[in-house]
This record gives sequence, structure tokens and C-alpha cells, in this order.
Amino acid sequence: MQISQDQSSSTLGAGKERVELALARLKSYRCKVSELRAQCETLKKMRSEQKEDLLCRQCGKPINKDQKVTLRDSNGKAKGSCHQDCFEEIWRS
Repeated sequence: MQISQDQSSSTLGAGKERVELALARLKSYRCKVSELRAQCETLKKMRSEQKEDLLCRQCGKPINKDQKVTLRDSNGKAKGSCHQDCFEEIWRS
């Protein structure tokens, strides 16, 4: 009987160590995931700032936010942007 109790306690000890190691790995993965999320947010912000430098399809010059007109196809999908003044010229012609 004594031998089986010693074996079961050593088995429990080994199982406990494995669980602790798994928890340590889980914590490190969670830390890595939070770091990756922060990097993604930074990249999203940088990408959105780069999108501000849109070029007009009509004249080729950069478009400011307050001058932007989005051109869409018949399905409503955006196909380009132009200045408000350039759009008025297109509309008149």
C-alpha cells in the first residue's frame, strides 16, 4: 500500500508541475498577444494617416479632407476620389 501512495503522490507532483508550466506558457502567450494587438493598433493608425494623402483622379493633386468627393460605381463600391471642384467640372460636362 505504501508504494502505491508514493507513486500516486509523485504522479500528482509531476502533473502539478506540468499544469504550472502550461500556465506559465499561457501567461507568456497572453503577453505576446497583447503586444501584437498594440502593434496592430499602431499600424492601423499609421495606415489611416497615410490614406489622407489621396490623389485626385481628375487633376492628380493631393486631396484635403474637406475637399474630398468619393466616386462610386452603380453598386456603391468606391472607385476613386477627387476634389469637389473637379467633381463639379465632371458633373457639368
